[in-house]
Amino acid sequence: MIGDGFKLLIVGMTCVMMFLVIMVIVIELAAKGLKPFTHLLEEKTAAPRKTAGKTAAQNQRSLAAAAVAAVHLHRNKK
Repeated sequence: MIGDGFKLLIVGMTCVMMFLVIMVIVIELAAKGLKPFTHLLEEKTAAPRKTAGKTAAQNQRSLAAAAVAAVHLHRNKK
């Protein structure tokens, strides 16, 4: 009875392993076959926005003003 269990274990694990190996091979072949078409799947990203000539100090002041306004609104909210 234990011997039959081990036989079933070996057969089952072998089937699973073979399935996984075949699946990896198919995925690799599909990736190689579809590589010429990857440009069709790429998403267009927007160009990064540039600040309108602001310096680092101006950006820091803007961030500080936004933080102060957020704290003020939070404290006055009822």
